[in-house]
Amino acid sequence: MDKPRAQIVGVYRTEQAIDVKRSAASLQIEAIKGALDDAGLALSQIDGVVPVDPSPYGPQPSVQMYWSEQLGERPLTYLELGSAVGGVAKAAVAVEAGMADLIAVFWSRTSAHGEPSRDWTERQPDSLVLGAPPLHGADAGAVRAMWARRYMDTYAIRAEYLAAVAVDQRHKAQRNPQALTYGLGELTVDEVLSSPMRYAPLRELDTALDNDGGYAVLVASSALAAEATGRGVSVLGGAEASGPTLLSSTPDLLGFADGPVRHSAFVAFEMAGVARTDIGVLGLWDDTTATVANAVEQLGLCRVGEGPAFLRQAGPVVNPHGGMLADSNCGESSGLHLIEVVRQLRGTAEGRQVPGVELGAVQAQSYGSHAHAATIVLART
Repeated sequence: MDKPRAQIVGVYRTEQAIDVKRSAASLQIEAIKGALDDAGLALSQIDGVVPVDPSPYGPQPSVQMYWSEQLGERPLTYLELGSAVGGVAKAAVAVEAGMADLIAVFWSRTSAHGEPSRDWTERQPDSLVLGAPPLHGADAGAVRAMWARRYMDTYAIRAEYLAAVAVDQRHKAQRNPQALTYGLGELTVDEVLSSPMRYAPLRELDTALDNDGGYAVLVASSALAAEATGRGVSVLGGAEASGPTLLSSTPDLLGFADGPVRHSAFVAFEMAGVARTDIGVLGLWDDTTATVANAVEQLGLCRVGEGPAFLRQAGPVVNPHGGMLADSNCGESSGLHLIEVVRQLRGTAEGRQVPGVELGAVQAQSYGSHAHAATIVLART
């Protein structure tokens, strides 16, 4: 008999906008309440939290105490950190192990109240392992561009192949009324290729939006999921993996074979026990168009270098909401990808529903695209 699976029972996304004039904490509380309404469950039933960004609340023990106060001044039995996708995967393991019954995974970012970005121009402490230090003055965008140039040159990937990814994402966003680019119309490859250069070879329309917003996802035990009003989505498998902070610290920019993205994907699919070819919808990290092409390679859907060609074929639908390129990029945006896949598996993605979808997967990245990654495999319940 199959073991009872943890389920995603509630999801919610707050307003996504260029400038949300509210505190990050207020967006998080709104998102948690909205996810509870979606699930038909009560605030008092939450007994675990995964704050994707703990920085506003201090070191880890303070995070738990802060959210214990916010959620009714009662004990919380589970606290974890990580990306939204990795956080949901770990929350599922926790509820299946009996550590908690209902865990809230949440995030928000507001430009007016956010944390200052890390200053990579400052001298960094010596590493405990041999390797190159971060490139002085190079932010994450520049590092992504270095990787993209190496990727394109090595595998003869032309700029127009990647521009087609941006065109596809904008097209999908026109069916998503919540998308920031909804109503702005379609893109053409020529428009992408003529947009201002951001970080060569990546142009402005090759890169993600930059806006405020938040979300929450509720993960419940199978017993509690039976009490929820909405249709649950089962977590079949998930994993996180980390490498050096930035690609400039790696000996090979194209070190795909044992990289965090590929490793997390293989672990997640091994846990899930399903074939990649059975996946009907994908939520893929898309900070750049090149990242999307490479992501399908890292997931094992095609060989390295064949991502652009794979995306042009009939296969799993990628980012039906428009992704970070055309829907929203509120920072740690993998939670928005996850919410979209949950809605697709529930059959509630109005105007853009993928017919007959039973399985989905979501993949997250961060820090120069490939240094930290998480993958989760989900199923219609």
